[in-house]
Amino acid sequence: MKTGLKNIFLRGITLLSKFVFIIFLGKYSIDETNLGIFGLLATTIALLIYVLGFDFYVFNTREILASKKEAYAERIRNQMFFHLIAYLVVIPISLFLVFRLNFIPLEYFWVFVVLLLSEHLGQELYRLFTTLEKSVVANGILFIRSGLWVWIVLFDFFWLGNDIDLRNYIRIWTMTSLLSFFIFGIFLVRTIEIKKVRYFPPDWKWIGAGINTAGVFFIGSLSFQVIQFSDRYMIDFFYGKKLVGIYTAFAQFTNAIDVFAFSAITMVAYPKLVKSFKEKKKYEETKTIFSKQLIGLSLILILAVGLVGPVILGFLDKEAILDELDTFYVLLGGVFLLIVSNIFHYDLYVKKMDAIILKVALAGMVTNVVLNLVLIPIYGIIGAAMATLMSFFVIFSMKFYFSKKAIKR
Repeated sequence: MKTGLKNIFLRGITLLSKFVFIIFLGKYSIDETNLGIFGLLATTIALLIYVLGFDFYVFNTREILASKKEAYAERIRNQMFFHLIAYLVVIPISLFLVFRLNFIPLEYFWVFVVLLLSEHLGQELYRLFTTLEKSVVANGILFIRSGLWVWIVLFDFFWLGNDIDLRNYIRIWTMTSLLSFFIFGIFLVRTIEIKKVRYFPPDWKWIGAGINTAGVFFIGSLSFQVIQFSDRYMIDFFYGKKLVGIYTAFAQFTNAIDVFAFSAITMVAYPKLVKSFKEKKKYEETKTIFSKQLIGLSLILILAVGLVGPVILGFLDKEAILDELDTFYVLLGGVFLLIVSNIFHYDLYVKKMDAIILKVALAGMVTNVVLNLVLIPIYGIIGAAMATLMSFFVIFSMKFYFSKKAIKR
């Protein structure tokens, strides 16, 4: 429980930092355009991190947990070879699409490239330390990567008296992201006791096995990311960046609930689920505790955010945001279904029912894209929220069904 509390605190101050930035940007910008640009930039970074990662960590997590400590460095090194190939293929194509279609202004090009690389490497190291059951270290360094920059921004605005400058704020984020990567690297060397740095040729057979295994999870994860973020691009296409800004403000609340629940409960529980699976009684006990804790915490968080959220949003003093408040409540319903579905997701994951996880993710994605295309042009951002809610309902229902079906077998 001590580990869980530490993770709650560290992830909490990181989420609070992001939260404060959204409130700050919404309050002191002339309109919601800055929020919209930031929302699209952060969304694009998040999507590309998944593409570059290819969910290879899922394969390597199982490999590391099944290996002796002496083999960790080899596993990590081969994963990095894979990511290098992904960089050479994915980054040029994605940069052309993102900036050619004008989702992000061209003036952000170079800072975007550096931020993308540092955020991806930081995310992979974060996952690695979680696998090694160093979640407190992972969340501590995550604060440096994702939270510290906000307080530097606030110092720049309130103490130094400089004007709002979103591009400069992204530069500050990039610098702290790079700093966190170097700190992660130092901890990694000490954790797995790397004494010499030598070149070894990549194990292409192992990498190939990883691609085959991770590919299933990648399609599933990418499908989930489409559900989470594609609505921003569609809102931008149909209505412009101001409404994207409003939707971003609402989504920050619901994303905070999801991340907080993951950090406090799921992050600690899923390595235990994997390790206890061979002992049926112990596994069932672990799963029951995980389920109760996850449902309980998510209900508390949703109730708290549902009460406090409108008050905070009112502080922004933007009438357009308050006019769309119904969207906020629909998104709260969606995030509850998403969090609870993780109970059945990890049950399927531990049982290696990868094909089922993929089918569920694809079904949710198709539902979401179709509903977004139908509902957003007619209903605006509440249409996007309704599409998200219904997509998560499909995912929850299917994971529940297949998890229970697996138990009967």
